[in-house]
Amino acid sequence: MHLKWFSSLPDRNCVFLALLLQILFSTNVVGLQLFKTRQVMYRMLGYDNFNEERLHLERCRQSSSSGNCNLAIDGSIVQEWTQCVSTVPELSSFWKAELETPSYIARVVIHTAKLPDEAMLNAMHDFGIYAGDSTCYRHISSQSFITRSFPCDAMADRILIRSFRVNSIMSLCEIEVYGKPLTFQGLDSGEAEIGFSGCLMSSSAENSKCEDATDRNFAVFHGQSGKKCALTLPGEEEYSRSWLSVYLMTPTLIKHVKVYNRMDKCCNNLLNKFAILVNSASCAVHESIEPFISKVFRCTRFGNNVKLESRVLKSAITVCQIQVFGYKTLLYPDVRHEHKGCFHDDPDNPEMEQVISYSFMEPRKCHRMCKRLNKLYFGLQNGRACLCGNKYGRYGSAAIEKCNLGCVSDGGMACGGRNFTTVYEILV
Repeated sequence: MHLKWFSSLPDRNCVFLALLLQILFSTNVVGLQLFKTRQVMYRMLGYDNFNEERLHLERCRQSSSSGNCNLAIDGSIVQEWTQCVSTVPELSSFWKAELETPSYIARVVIHTAKLPDEAMLNAMHDFGIYAGDSTCYRHISSQSFITRSFPCDAMADRILIRSFRVNSIMSLCEIEVYGKPLTFQGLDSGEAEIGFSGCLMSSSAENSKCEDATDRNFAVFHGQSGKKCALTLPGEEEYSRSWLSVYLMTPTLIKHVKVYNRMDKCCNNLLNKFAILVNSASCAVHESIEPFISKVFRCTRFGNNVKLESRVLKSAITVCQIQVFGYKTLLYPDVRHEHKGCFHDDPDNPEMEQVISYSFMEPRKCHRMCKRLNKLYFGLQNGRACLCGNKYGRYGSAAIEKCNLGCVSDGGMACGGRNFTTVYEILV
């Protein structure tokens, strides 16, 4: 991503906007929404079949009670309002539940019931569906529905349905969630430390920045061994709280968070009361009158954002270092191929069949084209040609330097050479 147009902005704003764009557009942290086709997502998750599974929901809650919230996840679709869960008229009705295991959510099906009071039928005319911190869908309509399926495309461990209508009753007979459970790396070998892709904090003081809490310097006294600790202040609003967030490189089943306090006399009590949240869901709370040097907090949650937030209004917090431990989501590239090497070719009698494309060529595109032809291998030649075949190497191998001609679409990628073919085996 090119950010040259930031050059006229103040340094602090420039860094903040650059990080915000990274968070929004990076494939690692896009709010756990992938914006890929379902087939691509299922391949990335390691599934050979694309049949959606119904995911199990549990531990439900709702904004107000008129019946048991479990009626919406009891497996029985009886669309009669007395057999469904309904909220009372209120400002913002909601219903939420947790998934049995973190999953990729492809779609959510909502079954509703007609309510006896016609004046209260509009709750399901304007509502949102959320998976973790991701917005799956916002439904705005003047028409009621009995059953409807909504797309989601998100990784999460919980869902939320919230009405945006005032004084309206939300009636839910059954909620069905479809997708695939996630698998995680290292469940047998033990949790690992998870890397960060970035950080943010509410505001800074003493020229502090959030990276001071992620720089791998574990000293707890400011100035020791060149140590700088992150010091973040609350905003100007009356009810603001100080916070510091780190963004994980991979969606993770988090197990523990380790926090290093600043032990200077000026600041060692600023972490006496704080909460740890993962994608806005609280997983640990610390309240003590005794300062700690470092402390490990059990925090079993799925997400890609860990936030430390003060529980004291208008109070600063300091963090010398933060570490996150858990299990990364096991993701495979949506297109997988294995490089076989560089090979000679004969332009008068080529070994592979050339596929014609009128747009620029690069390995992933050639992979897709040859896979559609059910070929085992694909090759790139002359910076722009895509070749497909079921065998390779008739004319012998060549030095890899012969295949370093840049792709026309992306000069940073190699697309063979003049009469030399970079060959790949199609794996998925």
